[in-house]
Order: sequence, then C-alpha cells, then structure tokens
Amino acid sequence: MNIKTSRIEDINPYSGNPRSISDKAVKSVAESISKFGWQQPIVVDKDNVIIAGHTRFLAANYLRM
Repeated sequence: MNIKTSRIEDINPYSGNPRSISDKAVKSVAESISKFGWQQPIVVDKDNVIIAGHTRFLAANYLRM
C-alpha cells in the first residue's frame, strides 16, 4: 500500500457504489474534517477510483479542498 496526497479532482467515485449518501452525512463528515482534519484517507485503486471513502470524497468537494 502506498500513501500519497492527491488533488480531489484526480479522484473518481466508483460508479457501482451501492450506498446512497445523504446531504446530512456529507455535512457531518465535512464538519469533522474541518474540526479534526483528515483522520482516514480516501482509498483508491490504481486508476484513482474510490474503493472506500465516498462520503469523505463528497465532504472534500463540499469544503472545496
């Protein structure tokens, strides 16, 4: 596993994600990121498609990170 910092624009959501993510969840995660910083990364595959962290991805977009 490699850890790197990427621009949010370079990360792509997984089109087959079965979860529906509410605006409330996105805002809650955005508040947490604002208050505590990034505690968990967005996990992506070799093509920068999200494996885990769709809500964090949406929250980062909400915060314009």
